[in-house]
Amino acid sequence: GACGSLNEFVDLLSNWYVRRGRARFWSNEASQSKTDAYWTLYECLITATKLIAPFVPFLAEELWQNLAVETFRAEDGASSASESVHLCDFPGVDAAAIDEPLSQRMSLARELISLGRNARMNAKLKVRQPLSRVEIVLSDDKHQAWLEEHAAIIRDELNVKEVCFAEKADQYITYKVLPDLKRLGPKIGRQVPALKKVLSQADGGELLAKLESAGRIVVELPDGPVTLDSDDIKVRLAAKEGWAAAQGRQCVVVLSTELTDELIAEGLARELIRVIQDRRKEMDCEYTNRIRVGLVTDAEEIRAAVEQFKDYVARETLAVAIGFEPIDGAESIEVKLAGYTAELFVKVDKERR
Repeated sequence: GACGSLNEFVDLLSNWYVRRGRARFWSNEASQSKTDAYWTLYECLITATKLIAPFVPFLAEELWQNLAVETFRAEDGASSASESVHLCDFPGVDAAAIDEPLSQRMSLARELISLGRNARMNAKLKVRQPLSRVEIVLSDDKHQAWLEEHAAIIRDELNVKEVCFAEKADQYITYKVLPDLKRLGPKIGRQVPALKKVLSQADGGELLAKLESAGRIVVELPDGPVTLDSDDIKVRLAAKEGWAAAQGRQCVVVLSTELTDELIAEGLARELIRVIQDRRKEMDCEYTNRIRVGLVTDAEEIRAAVEQFKDYVARETLAVAIGFEPIDGAESIEVKLAGYTAELFVKVDKERR
């Protein structure tokens, strides 16, 4: 149980807090926001190092030496930090620091974002491809106002232009009810064909609601009523044409899948950002290194997309210049962007490293 909680914490720290705070970490200004972001991350890492010590003692010690001992080592060689993580007190709980309503709201936000990504995957739409809008149907609108105030997070994470909330999902989805024949055969025998007929004509959404509220449903058949639970039948969600959908415990998330020329161009720009970031990693660029980018291609679609979204690409990749010609001293690599081919040149800008 403890390991599960620690794994979840580290995953959220890495894939949510650090990723969502990228703009704060990258900021060129010595602002309070940047300082707060770094110190919050540092406290999380230090505390996590102490928490994992009983489970992975050698990894914890290596982290402690790097994060604490070396960080607080003075010129005379002495460090003000404890010489070992295993000599530290185990962290205690600060109940006053727990914001339960905020935790519930962020949990809901992460759930609907996860569902949105699942819907994308099922519709074979890459996360980098922008979509026009998402429709969210909440089972409880308790936190809807907060979600509306923080719609920018949902837009960014799901890469959509608009976040909308709907009371019902009927106009976007249908439910298909399927009986588990292997389970129901021995249970109701010759009534199976009649049950299949009744379920095929039933309102899937209504059945799902009854299952969730009561845990079981009663179906009237010619030979008498049959009681079914969630193991006896499966209610599957299917999106209507032009939409992709996924359902979770607290909400239904529906994405518009219609693509305009502008959305496709922005998707190309985001693909370019990905290949530039990959190239930065290959070149062992520092996190804050500024770069120059050259892109040589005959594909007008790529050139048009870069021209339209040049400022956005530059901001995301820390590029001080993006052009359509080779860069002296930079190695050329071939890249694929949504089926198009291009030569990419990336070079660290020495004047603004």
